[in-house]
Amino acid sequence: MEDLSMMFIWLGFFASIFLGWYFYIQARNKERMALIEKNVDISEIFRVRKTSFSFPWFKIGMMLTGVGLGFFLAMFITYYAGMPAEIAEPILAGFLLFFGGLGIIIAYFIEKPKEK
Repeated sequence: MEDLSMMFIWLGFFASIFLGWYFYIQARNKERMALIEKNVDISEIFRVRKTSFSFPWFKIGMMLTGVGLGFFLAMFITYYAGMPAEIAEPILAGFLLFFGGLGIIIAYFIEKPKEK
């Protein structure tokens, strides 16, 4: 019975993706046909757009560096303080999140002058 429910879940997932794509194409086609009927210049629709997207490798690297530093500091503090695991785990999670976020903030301020 569990296999049947998983089958319906996957079938619904792929059906929703297909139907979303289908209705997107259909709406785009209707919009273009309406523009053609009104004698509007549609060359702008078909022109190739220049994208300026670049993957944020620097921000990801800074975040991972911050997470690594937070992991190292949390382990260092909990090991030398002799804390039990019940106390060390929340400290580890807190340090990972804090230093990961700090790395993202530092990356933002380093890249900010480059965008201008």
